[in-house]
Amino acid sequence: MKHSFVVATLFLSISLLASVPVAAKKAQTQNIDFGAITCHEFMQDLSKSSAEDAGVVLMWIDGYLSGVSGDTVLSWKNLEKFSADLVAYCDKKPNAKVLEAAEAVGVSE
Repeated sequence: MKHSFVVATLFLSISLLASVPVAAKKAQTQNIDFGAITCHEFMQDLSKSSAEDAGVVLMWIDGYLSGVSGDTVLSWKNLEKFSADLVAYCDKKPNAKVLEAAEAVGVSE
């Protein structure tokens, strides 16, 4: 069972990785420098994004923080709370950099 899960996950990952460049080229998506973008810019872009795209971005930020903190657990409940906290923080501090805001609300024990 574990082997099937690993194979299925690997297949899904490869499929997603193969489709990302094609989708990005189609939509002419620009790279995002999360270290440079302000909360205001982030919130503007987020408001124009689909729920799926917003979810991918928030998951990327959560994954980045996991690398910083060493947290290896993906908790859906915590991801929802982190996302809400990040949006609230950015709403209050529009000139803050997104990664600084994410670290302020997301790196915890």
